[in-house]
Amino acid sequence: MVEALAGSPAPKLSDNLRGRQLPHIGVLSREELHEVMALGAWFRENRYDMTYADLLKTRVQGLLFVYESTRTRMGFTSAMAQLGGSSAYLAAKDTQMGRGESIVDTARALNQYIDVLSARLWKQEEMDLACENMDVPVLNGCTPVDHATHVIGELMTIEQTKGRLEGLNLVYTGMARGILHSFIRVCPVLGVNLTLAIPESYAETVNQDILAEGKAKAEASGTRLEICTDLKEAVKDADYIQASTLMRSMLAGEQSPEEKRVEVPKWTVTNEVLACAKPDVLYTHSGPAHRGVCATDEVMDGPKSQIQAEALNAIFSKKALLALMVK
Repeated sequence: MVEALAGSPAPKLSDNLRGRQLPHIGVLSREELHEVMALGAWFRENRYDMTYADLLKTRVQGLLFVYESTRTRMGFTSAMAQLGGSSAYLAAKDTQMGRGESIVDTARALNQYIDVLSARLWKQEEMDLACENMDVPVLNGCTPVDHATHVIGELMTIEQTKGRLEGLNLVYTGMARGILHSFIRVCPVLGVNLTLAIPESYAETVNQDILAEGKAKAEASGTRLEICTDLKEAVKDADYIQASTLMRSMLAGEQSPEEKRVEVPKWTVTNEVLACAKPDVLYTHSGPAHRGVCATDEVMDGPKSQIQAEALNAIFSKKALLALMVK
C-alpha cells in the first residue's frame, strides 16, 4: 500500500531505463511502468528526503514546447530542480523553429547543450525524429497521440486513492487527444478496464492503429476496452472518471468540425452523472479544466474530486522518469 511508503528507506535506482528514449508510453513494459510509478510514489511520500537531492547536479533539461502548458511545464521544472538539476524553457516559436528550422536540425543542436529533452510537439513524427537524432533521453511531454509522462502521474493518482490499479473500471471522457491514446496503450497492460466515453463525432478522431493495438493488448490480458457514446451509460460501473478537455477550441482557439456536433450538456460531468456510477467513484481532470463544460463546480470542488492530488503527481511521475533515465 502507498501509505507504507512514508518514512521508508530510499530505494536503489536501477539502470533499466538509463539513457532510454520515451517517444510514447507504449515503449514501457508492465514491469518498467510499475518501477516508475513505485519510485514516483516514494518521492511523493518522502518529498523532503534528501538522498537524491543532488542526483542530477550539473545536468540540464531542455523544455521544448510548441504551445502553452501549466502542469507539464511546472512538473518537469520542479522535478528537475528537486533532483539538483536545472531547466531551460524553450518556446518553439522563440527558437529557430519559429523561422522554419526542422526538428531534426533543432534536435541535433540541442543534443550538444543538454542532458535530457522534454518536448511538447505538434506531431508524433516530430517526436520520433527528435528521439532518432539525439543521444540524450527525449521524453514525450505531449503529442496528439501520446502524453506519457502525464498519464503516468494520473495512474499514480488512481493507485494512490484506490490502493490498486488491476481490476478497476476507468472511464475517460473528453477529446481524442494524447491522454486518451496513452490510456488505450497502457491500461490493458496494467489490468485496468477502460471505457472511452466520447461523443460519436469524436470516435472518428481516435487513432485507429493505436485503438487496434489497445484492443489486442486487452484481449491478451483479459481486460475490457470499449467506446461508449453515452456518458451516463459509460459510468455505470466506474471506479474512476478521468476527464480531459472536451473541446479542441478551448486549447487551440478554433472549433473543429467534430465539436460542432457535440451537445455539451450531455458531456458535462455533474453530480447526476456521478450518481450513475459506483457509490465510491472518484473524479479527476487532467487539465486545463473548463468549469461548466468539462464538469460543474460541485464536481470539481466536491468530495470525490482528486484534481489537486493529480496536479501534485505531475511532479513525481516526471521526477521518477528523470531519476531513472538521465545519464
